[in-house]
Amino acid sequence: APATIIVVWPRIWGFIFGCFNMSDLRVKIQEMIQSSIEIMNYELIDVECHRGNKSLKIIVYIDHVNGITIDDCVTVTNAISKIIDEDDVLIEHCNLEVSSPGLNRKLILKEHYDKFIGKDIKVKLKRKIDNRKIYKGILLERIDGRISIVENNQKISIQMDTIEICR
Repeated sequence: APATIIVVWPRIWGFIFGCFNMSDLRVKIQEMIQSSIEIMNYELIDVECHRGNKSLKIIVYIDHVNGITIDDCVTVTNAISKIIDEDDVLIEHCNLEVSSPGLNRKLILKEHYDKFIGKDIKVKLKRKIDNRKIYKGILLERIDGRISIVENNQKISIQMDTIEICR
């Protein structure tokens, strides 16, 4: 099971909650916390932002060569909550969750794909190719911006920029 720690703070932070789209906010938060996470020798896997009625849920996924424990999540939560708390124009209410990527982790960077060669993956495409958006199989290789998987004894090549999400 993935390790997870959640922090909630009800501080009023201004107007950005209603003005930024989730993609821009995700990038902003990622830029704010990236170096702090790397200094602590963790890898920032992903940041997700989900808008609720009156709050924002920020989920930060981290990894480490030795895996992630609940203590790691607490350490990273303490460090990045201070960074987020210093930004007084961020959001009205914020729920911060720091978690390991777990078994259902996203593959985002080329290095993530390289790390999981030989493993089962599920790929969801941005648009249909050959009347399909979802492919499941074993990741064979990544060469430049293209991956190859084996699905039902058939090799399938997929351009990485057509992938919406890969787990």
